Amino acid sequence: MSERTPMVEDEGAIQFAYGLNPLAELDEVLDADTFAVLRAWRRVLRRQGMLGRDPRRYGGLGFGNLSVRDPVDPRRFVITASQTGGARDLRQQDLVRIVSLSLARFWVEAEGRKPPSSETLSHAMVYAADDTVRWVFHVHSPEIWQQADVLGLPGTPAHVAYGSRIMADAVAALLQSESARPIVFTTRGHGDGVFACGNDADATGLALLQALARGLRR
Repeated sequence: MSERTPMVEDEGAIQFAYGLNPLAELDEVLDADTFAVLRAWRRVLRRQGMLGRDPRRYGGLGFGNLSVRDPVDPRRFVITASQTGGARDLRQQDLVRIVSLSLARFWVEAEGRKPPSSETLSHAMVYAADDTVRWVFHVHSPEIWQQADVLGLPGTPAHVAYGSRIMADAVAALLQSESARPIVFTTRGHGDGVFACGNDADATGLALLQALARGLRR
């Protein structure tokens, strides 16, 4: 198993330590049906500019990440790997299985071929806060983020930075106070950051697209 320490604090930087257990070349992280759903929604969100890589945005770094609760073991989840947003299409090798984590140690144990997303802990807190959530979509949308108050969307406080322990706790607190599912919320301390989560992938994705459409009306 390889071990990594946190990178410098920056957009897209991994701010936790992690252990990565490499998978064999032919090993698949997700079953074919679940992968097909994840791949399809990634295509939709990428076409909307909510996920990807753009030299004009965020210093040219990849942005956005999607995850799904592991169908085999609900204590685990599978997330798109760090800086894979720019890939034209999703492949099994772009996924990482999160086996366990420790907020106290700021440590993530993972299986895959690439480092886990920098937003792994925020995704983890969503799953921990609500057992019914199976899908988490994290995108970047200025059209939603800038209109969050007008749209009546809940959000984490502006002083809470992305990828931090405080962000993970803020996400958990928000989900405990907001009962609607699927839910769309913003991370006000993480520019353009928007999350959607729910039990069904299509309902979760549609909630995100509806928020985008409402934001575009303003």
